[in-house]
Amino acid sequence: MRQNAPDFREETESKMRWRSLTKQSQFQKVYREGVKRIGRLLVVYLLPANEYARGIVASRKVGGAVQRNRGKRLLREAMIAGLPGRPEWVQAVSAGLAARTLRQDSEQHHDTGGDAPDQDDTAGLWMVLVARRKILEAGAQDVRTELDSLLRDLFPEED
Repeated sequence: MRQNAPDFREETESKMRWRSLTKQSQFQKVYREGVKRIGRLLVVYLLPANEYARGIVASRKVGGAVQRNRGKRLLREAMIAGLPGRPEWVQAVSAGLAARTLRQDSEQHHDTGGDAPDQDDTAGLWMVLVARRKILEAGAQDVRTELDSLLRDLFPEED
């Protein structure tokens, strides 16, 4: 090991710990029920949940295996270095999405007379990032900038 190598453990301790979404049903739920934002390089899906989990996707439309892996690596780097890596921002967005969902659900349940879900059930966030073909022409900073921009557009007051 190099003597001058930086110690990344200290930096990552303040970052969010995201579980990986692994089941197709989890991805389908985020696609079906989540909030979607489309950019030139990527698509972001967000869904309030009871935990913090993420999925990184690059379909064969992006390219061969090497190109798909590069796209996923760029998305992971943007997620770690950008807004999703800041716990205070993620918690604010999670709360905002949960409140928005509760309002919509309570309006629906008010009409039907059912019980609205409890806000404690949505104390987390599921995020799916989908690479688009143009991501191969971009650098890491471009991807991070677009991801942060898409997320800020969702909640402009949360900075």
